[in-house]
Amino acid sequence: MEEKNITNPTNEVKQTKPAQAATKKKNNDKDTFADYKAEFKKIVWPTRPEVVKRTATVIVTSFIIGAIIFCMDTVFTAGYSAIIGLLG
Repeated sequence: MEEKNITNPTNEVKQTKPAQAATKKKNNDKDTFADYKAEFKKIVWPTRPEVVKRTATVIVTSFIIGAIIFCMDTVFTAGYSAIIGLLG
């Protein structure tokens, strides 16, 4: 394969070989996966009681918000029906 001449803004010429570029990319991929693995080991997973507590909190909060929306819908529907009954 032939070498490529690359010029930068300071007009210096660098010579790179395509085989070196492929090897550099391959090493870069290995480094990337190694970084992912290292970061994954830093994760602090919650304990089972924490998961249960947070899940229960989400379920209870969902029911409370659902009840509030149901009540608002019921009031607005009754109000809308009352207004339509007065006008019609």
